[in-house]
Amino acid sequence: MSHSIIVSGLVWLPILLSLYIFKRRYLALGFLCFLAFLSHHIVDCFQTYTPILYPIVDRSVWVKVDGALHISYDNLNPKISLDIASKPTIFKEFVEMDAPIFTSEGLPVSIILLAIPLILSFKRLGIPSGRIPDPPDRSSVRVEPTISKDDVTVVLPTLNEVEAIGSVISELRSEGYRNILVVDGYSSDGTVDVALGMGVKVVYQHGRGKAGAVKTGIEYASTPYTVFMDADHTYDPRDISKLLLHAANYDEVIGARVDRRNIPLMNRFGNWVITKIFNILTGSNLSDVCSGLYVLKTERARDLDIESGGFSVEAEIAVQIASHGSITEVPVSYRRRIGKPKLRSFKHGFEIASTIIRLARYYNPPLLLASLMASALIPGAAIYLWVLYRLLAYGVWHSGWAILAGVLVIFGGQGLILSMVTLMMRRMERRITRMIERVGR
Repeated sequence: MSHSIIVSGLVWLPILLSLYIFKRRYLALGFLCFLAFLSHHIVDCFQTYTPILYPIVDRSVWVKVDGALHISYDNLNPKISLDIASKPTIFKEFVEMDAPIFTSEGLPVSIILLAIPLILSFKRLGIPSGRIPDPPDRSSVRVEPTISKDDVTVVLPTLNEVEAIGSVISELRSEGYRNILVVDGYSSDGTVDVALGMGVKVVYQHGRGKAGAVKTGIEYASTPYTVFMDADHTYDPRDISKLLLHAANYDEVIGARVDRRNIPLMNRFGNWVITKIFNILTGSNLSDVCSGLYVLKTERARDLDIESGGFSVEAEIAVQIASHGSITEVPVSYRRRIGKPKLRSFKHGFEIASTIIRLARYYNPPLLLASLMASALIPGAAIYLWVLYRLLAYGVWHSGWAILAGVLVIFGGQGLILSMVTLMMRRMERRITRMIERVGR
């Protein structure tokens, strides 16, 4: 079974998926290594019977190539023969390790094959052999925004953040932000006392959850720009200046977390899934729609119709801005949290994803409908593969299931085409809107 391309592909799938999520710049290298690994399977077909397509085809294949060249005084007479033999795959009881990268000549061959893409990739990236250098420290990069810091209100939504709130306020003041607003969700641990003791304005939120705090912060903000930042010490106030560099040209600028070591693994995966759903349904190309650091134009923020009641507020704001405004993102750092975390991966992840889908129904219903239609391609393709497997392995043709698969594939294909047309129309709408805005200026 270790010689099967399908089984090996399933083994490599989590590796490639992990590279895509956490180290996307090495994804091409990982895929090259995967292809190099598979080349040993193919070469092995010329040496012995190999179950290369197991379990779709339950037969082992052997490609026999023979050749000779007969040399005489009169002429050269080449001879070559090609034969493909097969027999049912029979698995014996496991006795010893027998995998392509361990047996006899397999180890040096695999090392050579994997070394080639590694060398090519390092040369392409300009990375010398040996230790890969550490990335530069982004926290040391200083940028000065064109927007005055007095034109910015930094809103800190809080709920029992007594351990971190003092440090966050001190860092904000050291960066020159004087308009700091703490919106408290009726903390019981002394968070308000610490904020008041440091001379910061504190208001109690109305509504429930983080969304209520955001709505309250928008109402009390009196400056042209409003920055929202989690009060748990995870975001560095020095990164706010990066957002303000672009705030004049966009309705929302999101701080995309590039260093995610301090984000729990399940939260990282959930954020990736939610961001993909967001990008599909809005036609955007963001990387961190759930970030807790972002800047809004205050006038634009007051036009938002926020209906959610929890951690999905960031996604709800981004959906509305992406549908009828301009949105972008800049890279920011992400530190270890101080205090007890409040985000629950499954509960709040499902809530955020549901909010995105619900909002897409209002702000982009054609794309949502087309995406739902396109999802029929998945069961259609799965049924087709099952029908093909039954036909090749047992010679049984399931005409009814094949017809159902055809209907699903056709239906899903139409949805895919509609979704592409919808995205093209949305991009055209945005271009026309930007042209009108430029003419109006």
